[in-house]
Amino acid sequence: MAMMTVTCSNQNVLILHGLGGTTETMRPLAHALDVHGFSAHTVTLAEADRARVKSGGALSHIGLNDLLAEARTKALHLAECAQDKPPIICGHSNGALLGLALAGEGLASHLVLLAPAPPPSIASGTPRWLQKLFFRLSLGRNWRTGIVRFDEPHRMDPDPPTDEIRQSLLPDSGRVLAEAMDLTPGNKFDPAPPLQCSCTVIAGGQDRIVPMKAARAIAERYSADFHLFQNGGHWFPAEAKYSEQIAEIIASHARVSD
Repeated sequence: MAMMTVTCSNQNVLILHGLGGTTETMRPLAHALDVHGFSAHTVTLAEADRARVKSGGALSHIGLNDLLAEARTKALHLAECAQDKPPIICGHSNGALLGLALAGEGLASHLVLLAPAPPPSIASGTPRWLQKLFFRLSLGRNWRTGIVRFDEPHRMDPDPPTDEIRQSLLPDSGRVLAEAMDLTPGNKFDPAPPLQCSCTVIAGGQDRIVPMKAARAIAERYSADFHLFQNGGHWFPAEAKYSEQIAEIIASHARVSD
């Protein structure tokens, strides 16, 4: 499990990437948070297995609960080294589901959901059958148990990452994507409100993966602050031009909380 080597403090921030993401993907945000006085910690979930795919490895044994367990271990470590103060948790896309689960366990002092994958209690705006058909056409018929590649261009990708972001991505587990789609309302990735911590939702106005309506619904469910980057797509949390704005929103919340 690779992570940035950053000194623990009482202002720790744990950044959880989405499907295909890595530490490098979220590095611009981590840097912006460091500049604002936080100790930002990023982690590449399931890194060893995902890196081996390029030399013929498989990922069907990795599921959503495996990623959650890895993220939980990191959150607990950060809380321990900060005298039991949980970290702020930032989750992008699928990482937002992990963040919700950790917040539901009381392992976050504040939760920031960035272009968040909707939990099952929130309608995505696209019928489930249509989503599955799209994944089959764009990722292959065995996408549920195979390897999904966001580090390579897909002709049907509705909101592709920039070339710079794509270079930071790794292959990922189709099982994780399938399990995220098959979640049922009220499970641990869909905690009932209110959360045990405050929450902020930040969405992109041009996000073609998570519609703004779904992001707003998540904010309403958890009584969260809502911020919109009008020109941001689904990958805006990994873009340097938005990192400073995200860090300032988090810093502003921290100042109010103090």
